[in-house]
Amino acid sequence: MQGNVITTIIALLFYLTSGLFGVNSGSSSKNSALPPETSIFYPRSGVIASDVATIRSESSSSSSTVGSATKGSRLIILGEKNGLYQVQTHSGITGWVAKWMVTAQAPAAGTVSKGRTIAGYYVENYYNDPVGYSALSANLGTINTVMPFSFNIDQYGTIHSTHNPKPVRLARSAGAVTLAVVNNIKGDNFNSSVASKLLSSPTYRSKAVSGISRMLQQNGFQGVNIDFENVPARSRNDLTAFFRELAAELRPKGLLVTASLPAKTSNDRSSSHGGAYDYQAIAPYLDQAMIMTYDEHYAGGAPGPVASYPWVDKVIRYTLNYFQPSKVVLGLAAYGYNWSMSSGKAQNYKAIQNLIKQYSVAPKWHPTYKVPYFTYKSWGIKHQVWYENASSTAAKMQLVRNYGLKGVAVWRLGYEDPAIWNVIRQSLY
Repeated sequence: MQGNVITTIIALLFYLTSGLFGVNSGSSSKNSALPPETSIFYPRSGVIASDVATIRSESSSSSSTVGSATKGSRLIILGEKNGLYQVQTHSGITGWVAKWMVTAQAPAAGTVSKGRTIAGYYVENYYNDPVGYSALSANLGTINTVMPFSFNIDQYGTIHSTHNPKPVRLARSAGAVTLAVVNNIKGDNFNSSVASKLLSSPTYRSKAVSGISRMLQQNGFQGVNIDFENVPARSRNDLTAFFRELAAELRPKGLLVTASLPAKTSNDRSSSHGGAYDYQAIAPYLDQAMIMTYDEHYAGGAPGPVASYPWVDKVIRYTLNYFQPSKVVLGLAAYGYNWSMSSGKAQNYKAIQNLIKQYSVAPKWHPTYKVPYFTYKSWGIKHQVWYENASSTAAKMQLVRNYGLKGVAVWRLGYEDPAIWNVIRQSLY
């Protein structure tokens, strides 16, 4: 079965990419489809099974020692040779360990019915906005978790709602799980001050936890997704306390505790991006961690991929130091950025396709980043566009399978290349 799935994915990749990029036998490598992988076996997750495992410099039991790992330590398996695994540890040591000392987790070939999460963030720009609803309606056979982005919390722990029950009813009619997304947006942005004041007060935290519990039960949600962004690094311990208190309230009621977490590649406690999120401390309190593996490059920065393959791989490796693969849901961007002069703006897949037609450009494929991009000129000003499509999604789905992750969460429904759902379905069934 796994071989058939792999064959289908490769065939689908060739079809999708050749259709979009006009690939033929004479195309250059930068404008070609994803090359077929020789193996999807590595990288994968593993756990030290022996009391102490010696890590060696070469794939030989007689080579020099570069470190060790104790029983239960999680690591990433990069390959195998001569009866040893090449591994990378939590501390960054890369070397070789005898295979019998490691319990390797097989890449999950499973199906949605076996517990995989295929989630979509449901956002409305205005009440009854049809964009997300149309995407949800068309793909409910694939999407099994719907996350309405319609609740925000203020600094005093009061929940405010723009909740539209229509998409939730549709999701439930198909048996999908619904998770209410609670954010710290004030005005148009995630608000640092709101997060700081809320989290620093045990009284306001308690009010927030009670309010979330009540809101979930009143609206029939199966759980919550906490999406607090721009949280000050100084709020690190307070944020951990919030997740601990939230889990203590919701889990006895059978409600799921999930969170949208910033993509991290190191434990930088001072980072304004992710310093407040102590992965190790909050992991026990989360049933699922939706890792926001997008905005590697963003509107206010230099042009580049929204989520390059090497960067996403690095984020996953860091995350698996603290979370079991069965808890990790990989965030998938459904959009791109169009940069001109010194700034950029987000655009959905449909808008980007309109640009391609309007300016008669031929998108290129970056063989390392595994994403499409193109440039064009408008009124003499050069534009650079990097975006996500079915082919770039297929590359990331390979990582989901290899690492045995829980699933994926698409930001946001209605912005995507419609073909991604076939890729996701083929990858996880």
